[in-house]
Amino acid sequence: MQDFLKHLRNYKIYTLFGEEITDINPQEEGHILLTKSEKEIKTRAVLIAAGTKKRQLGISGEHQLKDKGVSYCATCDGYIYENQPVAVVGGGNSGLEAALDMAKIATEVYLIIRGEQLSGDKSLQDKVNDSDKIEVCKSYQTTEIKGEQKVESIRIKNLNTGKERELNVKAIFIEIGLIPNTGFICEDLKINQVNEIIIDQNNQTSIEGIFAAGDVTDIKDKQIIISAAEGAKAALRANEYLS
Repeated sequence: MQDFLKHLRNYKIYTLFGEEITDINPQEEGHILLTKSEKEIKTRAVLIAAGTKKRQLGISGEHQLKDKGVSYCATCDGYIYENQPVAVVGGGNSGLEAALDMAKIATEVYLIIRGEQLSGDKSLQDKVNDSDKIEVCKSYQTTEIKGEQKVESIRIKNLNTGKERELNVKAIFIEIGLIPNTGFICEDLKINQVNEIIIDQNNQTSIEGIFAAGDVTDIKDKQIIISAAEGAKAALRANEYLS
């Protein structure tokens, strides 16, 4: 990060740290950004690259054991739990892919979903159902993550019968989606059903002069390398707009 900041300071770019944008007020000739400290920033163009945050379960033990067996990225942390039992929460593509990845290295994988059926792509569903290492726990809700210094077990509850189970696992991967950081955007800026900013091929939003890039937008693939490329593309389009 320090290298990025050092590079940034080589250019005549005004930087404002420690401020939070609370609203964008579109104008006929430019836009006004409002900050939490009640500053007003007038600009001709805006590039929104606010990213996302992981959706959480909001249960006991989740916060306390984060990075101690509670993870939101099986791709990042899965290797730590090789030859150990793990759980994955989420029946969409992210959850299915995480379960399949962990099935390659874990001793057993519990895939916990709230619904009666998996909701990911059919090809992924077939692979999960064919795996002898994955137990799909349908209609179950995770209610507690237990452990002192690290995850030792989790409790799940059947939504139909109320019956509870305790699963002895060393990690739980929570793959239930992303929340776009779009709480500050104005009402006129079009978003989709999951609150992602809708952009065109030039990263232009529904308001002229406001561009967006990365995971906060409705692009399909949420990967760092893709977001970085989208940011570069959006910056080029914004520069053209200002020229």
